Amino acid sequence: MVYIPKSINKTKLSRSLDYTRSREFIKAVQQVVRNRFSIIKRNLINEFESHPVTVEISGGVNAKNSSGTLGGKGNLFRFIGFEAGSDPISPISQELSRIDMTMTRVKKDGTSHTNVLYPSADDIFQITPLPWANQRSWAQGIEKGISNLGQFLNIKSEHSRAGAGIQAPNINTGSSFQPVPYITLLIKNFEKEIINLSRAKITMT
Repeated sequence: MVYIPKSINKTKLSRSLDYTRSREFIKAVQQVVRNRFSIIKRNLINEFESHPVTVEISGGVNAKNSSGTLGGKGNLFRFIGFEAGSDPISPISQELSRIDMTMTRVKKDGTSHTNVLYPSADDIFQITPLPWANQRSWAQGIEKGISNLGQFLNIKSEHSRAGAGIQAPNINTGSSFQPVPYITLLIKNFEKEIINLSRAKITMT
């Protein structure tokens, strides 16, 4: 420990220090930031995997409408029209797993700046096309609404991609789709955590 006399202005001394000259300090800061980043990334993935929409779609054709988006009638897998046995969630999971911290730069005053490569909500929407309308995203539809629920019949049919649940154009069931926050909110919360991480001042004891 270094003793600093009271006669020396510690604030001015701190400002005069150049932390970039210490490789040990830089490595320590980078490791702390890396650990915090790993926690933030893991939390995002956990929140996505445990989201009611994700759980329901992962459950496939026999899942319950636990997300409440269909008023308990049928389920999202059938309503959206995914192919039986398909895994619509996988592309999103893969994209989130690729999130990475590309750089942490330590400044002279000891603060750090971190760059993170991650998908935007629009990036996710581009890899989640509706089975029957490639120009539209089912993940975005979860947030903004998906039409034709009024004609959705929760019955088994050989004409259904999922093996159950069909759109009947001449029948109105009186049902409505209830949008819920999904990808956009998850990414926005993740961004907030990353911004806080980049602004945080790491103190070494």
